[in-house]
Amino acid sequence: MNKKAGFFNNLLIILMLGALVAAGYYLYINFPREAIQLITQRTPDIQVNNTLPSKQFYDNMRYSDRIITYHISESCPESKSDRMKEALDTIEAKTIISFISTEKENAQIKILCSDISPDADEANHFVAGEGGPSKVLNSTLYSVIIEGKVALYREGSCDNSNVEIHEVLHALGFDHNNNPKSILYPTLKCDQQIDQEIIDSINELYETESLPDLVFDEVSANKSGRYLNFHIEVLNRGLKEAKSVEVGIYAGNTLVDSFDLKDITIGAKKIIDVQNLKVPFNAEKIDFVIDHESEIPEISEDNNKVVLTIS
Repeated sequence: MNKKAGFFNNLLIILMLGALVAAGYYLYINFPREAIQLITQRTPDIQVNNTLPSKQFYDNMRYSDRIITYHISESCPESKSDRMKEALDTIEAKTIISFISTEKENAQIKILCSDISPDADEANHFVAGEGGPSKVLNSTLYSVIIEGKVALYREGSCDNSNVEIHEVLHALGFDHNNNPKSILYPTLKCDQQIDQEIIDSINELYETESLPDLVFDEVSANKSGRYLNFHIEVLNRGLKEAKSVEVGIYAGNTLVDSFDLKDITIGAKKIIDVQNLKVPFNAEKIDFVIDHESEIPEISEDNNKVVLTIS
């Protein structure tokens, strides 16, 4: 009996020591300690060419899609309406963009007709005189034209649609140039042409598909033991709204947590601030990944990740 009692006593001591060691280790990894700032390493980012052959009002101005809707006002006489359609057909035939007629409230380019020139101080007056973008959203990659306007308030002196083409190009975001033979020269003439620079610029701008582009606009984090504190800002700088955006947090190859940012519109930003997210104690690398399940097609998916490492 004494031997058995001694054995059980020794076993109890061993178990108690094991429990103390386990408790000590638990306290060690969970005990608050000085926060360590993490170093951010970003994946390579894409750039959009800002040196288009043709001058624009702002860099990289374009509508969100290659298919652009328009509406010609019922007040436009048949002659003006026909020339406008001819102008749209001409631009469509020379470039990768196309135009579709729609109801006024849904139209991206609104074509108005009047016998009176608009006053430059008028509240609804728009850039570039007779035509231009009237609503523009800066997505940081592009100056996205939400709405453009064309005002046909003068009868053209040409037998072609040069006046209308000139104004539609303004509504597409293009400014005047210094080439007297170009249709975008400030003084219009009947023999001017859509020069190749304009065609090349339109095709280059609209070569990119209408997709969102999600990036980390800002990331900062520190780690205190097994607790991670972080601030992240996710920006949609693309051409289309991003639906059901999630950000995954990884320690090594293990998903620690994910955060639902819902939808992010063009040029909008969602912010996440988190304190005391538990991560593995010995984790020396934390990955933040936008759309970590790869469900959202984007302009570029090479810029969806930042890696945070201990200095």
